[in-house]
Amino acid sequence: MRRSWLFGVAAVAVAVLAGCTSQTPGMPTEVRTWPATPSATPPTSSGSSPVPSASIKACSLLSASDIRALAISTEGEEQETKTRSSCLWRVEKPLAADSYSIDVTFYKERAVGDLVTEHERTPVQVGGRRGVKALGDMDSGCIVALEVTAKSRVDVRAIGRNSAALCEPAMAVAEKVEARLP
Repeated sequence: MRRSWLFGVAAVAVAVLAGCTSQTPGMPTEVRTWPATPSATPPTSSGSSPVPSASIKACSLLSASDIRALAISTEGEEQETKTRSSCLWRVEKPLAADSYSIDVTFYKERAVGDLVTEHERTPVQVGGRRGVKALGDMDSGCIVALEVTAKSRVDVRAIGRNSAALCEPAMAVAEKVEARLP
């Protein structure tokens, strides 16, 4: 009887250990989750009304008229943490492959020089504001990072299939966003 009990314990131990040794192929990547419903509605004003940098909400950086002019198809989906405020929109095109997302993120404690990318950073000037433009890692789109203060920035990302082609809409969004920055 004791032998069968030991055999049972050994079988369970082997099964548990075998489950711990399996590996999943691929590279780990950051997963961004967004709330199911938008928590903020962009302002309906078409004018520019800069706010202090500490109170920047990413979804407020595009007005209703900006959203129409940029052919954005969805309301912004906001996500906020202690160090950043993000807003995600979608631009739907007739061909799904041509559609892309627009992500605007205000980093409270990251400077333009802190942008991490494996691609070359090109200096840009948007509305008199210093910034950089770069392709996203793993062909994920184009990023325009704009200086808000010496230690904070706003990233505008156009996320989709053809990174180089997405730099044009990323710059167009960055111009609209820059006009609303303090």
